Amino acid sequence: MSSFNSKPLVHINILTPKPGRLDEFISGQLEGRPSLGQIRGLNTSRLYRAEDGSRAILVAGFDSVEDYEEFQKGPAFQAERARLKPLIEGVQPAFYRLIYDLSGG
Repeated sequence: MSSFNSKPLVHINILTPKPGRLDEFISGQLEGRPSLGQIRGLNTSRLYRAEDGSRAILVAGFDSVEDYEEFQKGPAFQAERARLKPLIEGVQPAFYRLIYDLSGG
């Protein structure tokens, strides 16, 4: 299993909005992104919307867990979290390592 440690690290957060608030959450997420500035260790960021309107998934690739944790502790992230929290019913965050990629990874 240690060979997986060289694979890309991503933080995946499944976000369940309060009923009827998904699009408002997504708009808020997109509007707030510039206020976060340059994020050390972030190498990819993608936001997905469930076709049924039930959830959003935020996928963020970081160089290390420590870079992610430092970002989370920062005042810019804390302000964005507080601003969007009223729209969210639940979150399911976890770190994952890439194991397979159709493009050859």
